[in-house]
Amino acid sequence: MESESHWLWLFNTESGKLSVKLSDTDVFDTPYKPSQLVNIHFNEQMMDIEDATNFQNVSETLEAYPADKMPCAPQNAALNATAWCRFGRPQMPQSWHFQKSDISEWPVERRLCELNSGFDQGLFLILDTDDEFATCLLLSEGMQLSAIKSLRQYHVIKVTLNRLLPATVDLALSAQSNWGQQLA
Repeated sequence: MESESHWLWLFNTESGKLSVKLSDTDVFDTPYKPSQLVNIHFNEQMMDIEDATNFQNVSETLEAYPADKMPCAPQNAALNATAWCRFGRPQMPQSWHFQKSDISEWPVERRLCELNSGFDQGLFLILDTDDEFATCLLLSEGMQLSAIKSLRQYHVIKVTLNRLLPATVDLALSAQSNWGQQLA
């Protein structure tokens, strides 16, 4: 991904597209509809330090995983996560779509999780948590929530913490690390 020194947020009111201008020739479109966004009353706006920090943190988190274990490019996920954190409309929880987990407390440092709808299971990036809820961005290509509802990649959903499951990729890497330590 080629970048210039200042990335720009672009909002096209005609198409309703929120994009990131990465260079004179490279524009990244987010999948979010205007109804999912707030504070989009601009045509062009520079990314700020908070945006850059968020992008860097998400990129580094996802790049720490083997590329073949991630269902998406870390930079694409980071751009969408940054866009959502900056412009995403606050949501009501939709926990009823997902099965409960046995986990009572979610470790703050754990950034990936899975959610299981009973129809499908998806890998998510945790964007934000509080004492009760987590806002999660879907990294998987898509996820069936019910017979008639599905989530597309990079869409965001808010759930109660008791719906979060450990990410299979984290469990596999942890087991691999433990196995390597036993062999040493």
